[in-house]
Amino acid sequence: VKAETLIASVLALEGDSAEIVCPTIEKYDSYFWRKGDSIEDSTAVASFVYGVPRAISENYAVTADGTLCIQNVTLKDEGNYFCRGVSLKTSCTTNIIVNVQASLPNFELSIDQCGNESSCLRYIDLSKPIALICRAKNASPSMMLKWFNGSREIESSLAVVNRYQKDAPSSTTIISTIKAVYRTPISLTCQAVDTKSRTDGGRLVNIRLEQPGEDTNCSFEQ
Repeated sequence: VKAETLIASVLALEGDSAEIVCPTIEKYDSYFWRKGDSIEDSTAVASFVYGVPRAISENYAVTADGTLCIQNVTLKDEGNYFCRGVSLKTSCTTNIIVNVQASLPNFELSIDQCGNESSCLRYIDLSKPIALICRAKNASPSMMLKWFNGSREIESSLAVVNRYQKDAPSSTTIISTIKAVYRTPISLTCQAVDTKSRTDGGRLVNIRLEQPGEDTNCSFEQ
């Protein structure tokens, strides 16, 4: 019996349906899906054995080509999966890591100094230190906040401090504070990035800082 082990990873969205392909090298007569930290410490999820599908729940099903279908994905579906393809002369076991991106219907991202605006202009004394606070409410536990000066990420741990407050199993409040002195006008962006999907999904807010101008009021003499 020839056996091979492959490793793959997929991202599923909470509440959606997911199709997880069994990345075997060839086609097999039967497929067995298990979930757990290791093959030895795993439980059966679903199978397709000589044309007969079986599953522990109606949310799971395996197709003839070995694809695992999950209906109404939840955060509990995240984890290590093992797909084993078996035929008379050969077999192949694959390890698929399934990450689940939480649905964020009530997600909010804002910069305190901007209020509810997604983009704002504020006049400050640029010669003095300023602390800007970005908040992500009802965020995914896998989310993080990043600050950008134009297109350049501000990565200094001395300038940016992040704090996480756990609100619920799938909800977190992230507070990111940036402290610096900007002696020239500057545009800063706070961006929420999910470390699982590596995307921001359009979740960003902007603030423009400028020095207050001199009094330009006009007076007319008769």
